[in-house]
Amino acid sequence: MKIYGIISEFNPFHTGHARIVAAARESGADAVVAIMSGNAVQRGELAVLDKYLRAEAATRAGVDLVLELPFPWSAASAEYFARAGVSIASGFCTDLIFGSECGDIDALKNAASLARSEDFREEYRRRIESGERAAGCYFSMLKERGCPEFSSNDILGIEYIRAACDLGASLEMHTIKREGADYNDTELGFSQYPSATAIRKMWQEFGFEDSAKYIPPEAYKVYERAYFEGEMCDVYQLSRAILTYFRLRSPSDLSDFAENEGGIANRICALAHECSSLEELEEKLSTKRYTDAKLRRALLFSMTEVRRELLGSLPEYTTLLAANSRGRELLAANRKSGGMAVVTKPADMPAESAQTLAAHRLDAIFTLAKMQPNCSGEYMKRGAYIE
Repeated sequence: MKIYGIISEFNPFHTGHARIVAAARESGADAVVAIMSGNAVQRGELAVLDKYLRAEAATRAGVDLVLELPFPWSAASAEYFARAGVSIASGFCTDLIFGSECGDIDALKNAASLARSEDFREEYRRRIESGERAAGCYFSMLKERGCPEFSSNDILGIEYIRAACDLGASLEMHTIKREGADYNDTELGFSQYPSATAIRKMWQEFGFEDSAKYIPPEAYKVYERAYFEGEMCDVYQLSRAILTYFRLRSPSDLSDFAENEGGIANRICALAHECSSLEELEEKLSTKRYTDAKLRRALLFSMTEVRRELLGSLPEYTTLLAANSRGRELLAANRKSGGMAVVTKPADMPAESAQTLAAHRLDAIFTLAKMQPNCSGEYMKRGAYIE
């Protein structure tokens, strides 16, 4: 049985994602499993909609089973994001499929092999410590070793392959060439396959209706309902609360939390007293040395008290977010084989786990950032979407 995995954010699910699902089916997939980010995503931001709504949309659009890529790994840099995603996928899937700019699986495998070497890791560490930016340094080092010109969307593909090798995961890797807009594009243009970033921008600035042609109809219905019920999330609603948090903290309070090295904690605490909004804080935090995503992660991991040790570990469990009949069969097979722990009821999450505590802190923020705020325990009462 061929079970294809897709490590994803679906923030939101759009025509580009549907194309990857279709490619998996065309390649012979008997089932498609998504390991999807929860309520925070890799840019260090809150997801535009909660994880259950996004999972429902994906299942209605053709995914058989949606499992959570849990926080904090869902909001982490490519290495940690990929390791966590692959660790979950390897328990359910035979294959992993993803989009990439280069569309060349052999080139990505070669890059992953180079990136795993001890000399690459040591040189990368030295160059980062000397002030180079992470992504630029990574690409430069690969090019210096004979690799083709890679772009941002290729990093995750390389890291998936690298993580599978490091973890001993027997996943067959597949990639399809990304078409249409770049991952970071903020404008829709005329592409059939826009970026999720551009769709989110449209929702925020121009409303919802014009996005229909970029989203599969089944998913669109879920998003339309959520949009008009006030389920959209906007962290900037919490601007003053976030500034207050950091004004009341000292750098030593933040120094043990992930992404706060290299003087970042000092900058956050100092600038929180100078700025009057979260937007201004993010703008003034920005430097040539660190990406904006890293700085947003520093803010988010500080508020949720995520320590470096947790990021360096692997998820203890995943949470069921959505399933159809085929997905339920995969869950039953996982239970019989004693595979990875899958929480089907949020109330059953291990209470003392660092992963659980981080999830609760994130949900306390996420529920207040919704257009219609809810109590912090909302997601303890929610169950998976079962089709």
